[in-house]
Amino acid sequence: MTAPSRRRWQRRPALVAAGTAMATLLATALAAPATAAPTTTADVPPQEPGVTLRSYDMGTALSALCTLKPAQTPNVDKLMPQINWTSTDEFGLTDRFISHVTGNLTTPVEGSYTFRLTSDDGSRLTIGDQLVVDHDGRHGETAKEGTVTLAAGLHPLRVEFFDNTGGQVLRLEWRRPGAANFELVPTSALSTDAGVVRVTAPGWKYCEGATDSAGDGLPLDRVHPGYTLTELRPDGFEPQVTGMAFRPDGALVLSTWGSAENPTGEIYVAEGVTGQTDPGKVTYRRFADGLREPQGVAVVDGTVYVSQKHELTALRDTDGDGVADDRRTVATWPWGGNFHEFAFGLLYRDGFFHLNLSVAINQGGATTVPQPAPNRGTSIKVNARTGKISYVAGGLRTPNGIGWGPRGEVFVTDNQGGWLPASKLVQIQQGAFYNHYTTPAGPFDDKPVTRPVVWLPQNEIANSPSTPVLLEQGPYAGQLVVGDVTYGGLQRVFLDEVEGQYQGAVFRHTQGLEAGVNEVTLGPDGSLYLGGLGAGGNWGQEGKLRYGLQKLTPNGTSVFEVKQMRATAGGFDLEYTRPLSPETAQRLAEAYQVTQWRYGATSQYGGPKLDQETLRVTKAVLAANGRTVRLKIAGLKENRVVHVRSPRPFSATDGAELWNTEAWYTLNEIPGRVVQPQTFFEAEEGRTVGVGMATDHPAYSGAGFAAGFANDGSSTRISVDVTEAGNYDLAMRYSNGPNPYSGVKQLSLYVNGKRVEQTVFPSTVTWQEWGTVTTKARLRRGHNVVEYRKEAADSGHVNLDVLAVRPRGERITLFDGGDLTEWQHTDGREPEWTVAGNAMTVRNGDLRTVQAFGDFRLHVEFKLPLYPPEVTGQARANSGVYLQDRYEIQVLDSFGIAVPKTNDAAAIYTQKAPDVNAARPPETWQTYVIEYRQARYDATGAKVANPRVTVTWNGVLVHDDVEILGPTGGSRPEGPATGAIRLQDHGDPVQYRNIWIKPLDN
Repeated sequence: MTAPSRRRWQRRPALVAAGTAMATLLATALAAPATAAPTTTADVPPQEPGVTLRSYDMGTALSALCTLKPAQTPNVDKLMPQINWTSTDEFGLTDRFISHVTGNLTTPVEGSYTFRLTSDDGSRLTIGDQLVVDHDGRHGETAKEGTVTLAAGLHPLRVEFFDNTGGQVLRLEWRRPGAANFELVPTSALSTDAGVVRVTAPGWKYCEGATDSAGDGLPLDRVHPGYTLTELRPDGFEPQVTGMAFRPDGALVLSTWGSAENPTGEIYVAEGVTGQTDPGKVTYRRFADGLREPQGVAVVDGTVYVSQKHELTALRDTDGDGVADDRRTVATWPWGGNFHEFAFGLLYRDGFFHLNLSVAINQGGATTVPQPAPNRGTSIKVNARTGKISYVAGGLRTPNGIGWGPRGEVFVTDNQGGWLPASKLVQIQQGAFYNHYTTPAGPFDDKPVTRPVVWLPQNEIANSPSTPVLLEQGPYAGQLVVGDVTYGGLQRVFLDEVEGQYQGAVFRHTQGLEAGVNEVTLGPDGSLYLGGLGAGGNWGQEGKLRYGLQKLTPNGTSVFEVKQMRATAGGFDLEYTRPLSPETAQRLAEAYQVTQWRYGATSQYGGPKLDQETLRVTKAVLAANGRTVRLKIAGLKENRVVHVRSPRPFSATDGAELWNTEAWYTLNEIPGRVVQPQTFFEAEEGRTVGVGMATDHPAYSGAGFAAGFANDGSSTRISVDVTEAGNYDLAMRYSNGPNPYSGVKQLSLYVNGKRVEQTVFPSTVTWQEWGTVTTKARLRRGHNVVEYRKEAADSGHVNLDVLAVRPRGERITLFDGGDLTEWQHTDGREPEWTVAGNAMTVRNGDLRTVQAFGDFRLHVEFKLPLYPPEVTGQARANSGVYLQDRYEIQVLDSFGIAVPKTNDAAAIYTQKAPDVNAARPPETWQTYVIEYRQARYDATGAKVANPRVTVTWNGVLVHDDVEILGPTGGSRPEGPATGAIRLQDHGDPVQYRNIWIKPLDN
């Protein structure tokens, strides 16, 4: 419900331009002979001059226009006066994006109009339902023309455009009837819907794949066969529903939104909605009006209660005329007048009301700083008798939905925004904090973050989630369904209890409704009642009404789909509603596609998928009942979203295909697995004050880095949990470039509110390089807060990336055959080296450690492939171990060489050959043990001593305290900052294993 008013670089597969073939066919008939009739003015909403530009960040190479998957929020949405754009500022994105331009074209006279569409890269112009210009494909700035006969009046206009890389140009000109020359289509001839909501969200967007279909890579397109849909709106009744509750007599009480400017919300009572009914049997009357954007309603002992923006109000009809004549304020809460300060939902049980208070935001979605009212972003409980408010939990942003769980718990949906990289479903617990920070701090901001029950990945399974409702009967009893205003329909959530806490899976459930779903309630007849809502622009389900009232009644029809999904020690158990067909059972392991990723919450609106990996199903076993599949999946990690897809064909024994082929499981915990202590804590995910997240320097970890430590008091407060109290090394990865000056810089370090030191950050020479500064500190068992703060005595002006926390003096395992958590590619990508048999194999670029080191002892084992004799010199299994990312110890097949040279194995590359050739034959494991002393620098940053190295190769000393005279090539510049360990990809399948490092005190 957000009205507006680094991403980590990762590889994605090339997109399939699904519409290319059809566009080619259409291109042969661009000029239609018939005159295009204008749009009837009565069908057009209020207009304003210009066009709407929406740009979508695709994140991968593009070669043609494609059909975007539905229900995706654009990255950019703005009003533009004309179509004549050549810059990033105008399009809002730089490379690899798609733009859609929509509006209306007013033609002054009937006649033949010729349009010239200029673009770099591809574009397409459609007027009404006629394709006028098809200029698709990857190309430079060129123009293409098309002619169409248009009647005088208003005509829908649509331009599609994509930019791959390089220049970006889009221009629309016309030659009107009788004119000799082309001119830019003027603003006076262009219009678009006025006063619309322009919602935007970051992150990549997706094209439809060639094999995608409804429920299989795309949203569903119709009502779930297990329900019968009933319309409940008599003619003329167009409620924008914000709350629903039933009276004991079966009448439905519902609230409507009204206006943000004036208190025009209303309460209606609809009768005849239960049981076998239709719009002709439904009657409605207005019970109350003049309400301030009510967002929840409840009926208790004959009294109607409604949550307005500023208060909880009791409404009674004392004279029996069907209209409320008595209004009483039950409770008021902090409210600062911001358009986004809603009071969402209203549950009642055992003398208390439960509801949520959203935070204030700016037009565009950023959280307002400072908040105009205290204690917002909270879930509260109100004593029905006294009106006393109790704050239950905090850290919420736009908690639009609230509902009961299977044991009477309170569940809440929260919408993507600042500190919410995606929407989510949480269980409200006393004293919990759900990660949305405010300024001033909210009542629970200092608490550890409570994880969501399920993430609702943006644009894939959710966009603006609303009410969660518990299903009490039928095949999905005990599960939740969740509405969505923009994605639309209902999604189903299976709750899996692991280690005493809920986590679980979300599935597509139904679409085919008249409007996006803002409210859901379970009626006394067992039907799901659905209240619709939408707004102009792109807040609301595309192509749907802005209001609605319908119900879904279970009809007993069995539908083939995943009924339950439970985590196991090595994967998941998927229970289907019907037995699987023999054809499906024969290819089970190949039938599933699995990916996993995590989210990182930052102050930025939304966020990308991080640490994304494709996983392999190593085994799939069908149980004797024919309905349960046990998947064993290699590489699953805690705190990940796991996406499991089984594309069609995937059938039951009766031939039915899967209704929905995808599941999104939030794997907070893996059953039975001993949780390993977390090592890395992202600085940008800390509680930031006066500090933003930036992505303009490469090779950061996570979503970006914390930048802007310029003013006193600016800081990042990082939550750190450890299993034992003791002394720890706090190693902060940072960059310290030349602005506003070159040299050492400082920030103050606090641990649990106590100042530990002024941390000094040596120069990294440029902003493109990263170093690590390590500080010893004592941490308590459990939750700690590590804060880096700019104070008056500190210079500030450093960038902080990620904090590594390890027991003091611990030998660090960099790779032991497991995952590659300690590594990244030099451009910041997640490691793509293959891991098998406790070894990793070089591919797709150099790897380097996330943490940087000073003096150290390093142990590395490597194995070289066997090449034929004719492959010689530097082509024989080349790689290298870079010390501090600056000085290379060569890795090469030098077996049998009598006198090694400065570019042979174990050489300090180009500087000194090893004293002895201790090489073993290829395809045998070899070992380097390296003791390194970094260069020394004085207070001015001048080098006063070169680095020194001792190397033992396969047990033989080959360098004994040798001075390194300077960088060895292909390395970062020298400087006083520490540096990473880098393993070189020289194009050969060299393998590495058993890598560890022991930092040494200077």
